Order: sequence, then C-alpha cells, then structure tokens
Amino acid sequence: MEKTDFNKLINKAKSSNSNKTIQKVTPVNSKTADETQFSFYIEKELLKKLKLKALEEDASIKSIVNKSIETYLTKQ
Repeated sequence: MEKTDFNKLINKAKSSNSNKTIQKVTPVNSKTADETQFSFYIEKELLKKLKLKALEEDASIKSIVNKSIETYLTKQ
C-alpha cells in the first residue's frame, strides 16, 4: 500500500462518527456483615487439611475459620 492509501484510511476513520460503547464498571458490595480484612501465615499442611475439609463440607474456608474462632472463644 502506498502512503496516500494509509492517509485516506486514517481520514476516513477520523471522519466516521461511530457510536462507541462505553462500559461502566461498578464495584459489587457483597459484604453482609460488619467485616474487616485480616491476613496471617499458616502451616502448609494445615492449610491443605483446611481446604480438604472445606471441599468435603461444601463450605468456604472463611466460614470454617470463623466458626472455629467462635467455638474457641466461647470455650474460654
């Protein structure tokens, strides 16, 4: 292609008033309770056991950890 052909294409693209779709991204607030983020280190084998337990019970790791902490604190 010659340079003039590219210029024609560029001018054609600039002159066309095509409607551009603009996508709006909004965050999803899925928190149902008053929560805060907390992170910590855990032994690899303990984490593997926790993941297997979550799969067996069809539960989230978060829910198992929360229940475990609640149980621990109520026994004190």
